[in-house]
Amino acid sequence: MRLYKLQAFIKRDFTIFLSYKMALITTTFGTVFPLLTYFFIAKMVPSKTEGSLALYGGDYFSFTLIGIAFTTYFMMAVQEFSATTRRDQMAGCLEALLSSQTDTKTIIFMSAIFKFIHNGTVLIFMFIVSALFLGFDMSNINILSTLLTLILSLGVFISLGIFSAGGTIIFKQGEPFSIVFGALSSLLGGAVFPVAILPDGLQKFTYLVPIKYSLDALRLSILQGYSIQMLSNQLIILFCIAIVLFPLSLKFFEWAVEKGKKSGTLMQY
Repeated sequence: MRLYKLQAFIKRDFTIFLSYKMALITTTFGTVFPLLTYFFIAKMVPSKTEGSLALYGGDYFSFTLIGIAFTTYFMMAVQEFSATTRRDQMAGCLEALLSSQTDTKTIIFMSAIFKFIHNGTVLIFMFIVSALFLGFDMSNINILSTLLTLILSLGVFISLGIFSAGGTIIFKQGEPFSIVFGALSSLLGGAVFPVAILPDGLQKFTYLVPIKYSLDALRLSILQGYSIQMLSNQLIILFCIAIVLFPLSLKFFEWAVEKGKKSGTLMQY
């Protein structure tokens, strides 16, 4: 039964995606041009075997590619649940969906699954283009540690996304979770520059930002071939964050839905 419902959600969202005729073209161009931008910016940053980039192989384009690609994917995980909730509010079907026999946890996951598939495909496309035409080297990749890092990271950011969806129901347009997380991640996450270049006082705050551990582990596993054991510190931290946040996020979302039903504001946006 759940597989049938999952297919129905994916079919619905795929049909909506295809209804926008320019979506595929704009997605392709929106993927390739940022790659070219950072590729040419990297030409101004000479590769070094010493300094803040040395740990990751010294190539700024590879460093930035992984940072931008995965930060975009993780931010999608944070923002998509609230975006889906808002779309259903505006379409007038959120209350009907949440009042159906399907539990709220299943609904929120299935509503976002197509976006994960679509953005995952875009992510793979970015790395293929970079490897074929822009000199990105994945020959050292450790597939197992990369996959484990990605799974644990998604556990963290999906949890944050569920918090964001609950915040959308409660705060409407003032939903704070994704805004605060996005602002902190852009500065302290190390997407386009190593956090080691930040002032010492500011570097201390980077340890509070989950995406720092994700990007560190992904860069080291993809560029330097680090094993799971070598990444144990980052992976343990991500696991602990995920195992705490995930059940809390589900409880928060259920509470937000019940609060919205009782106050009659579930459909307000």
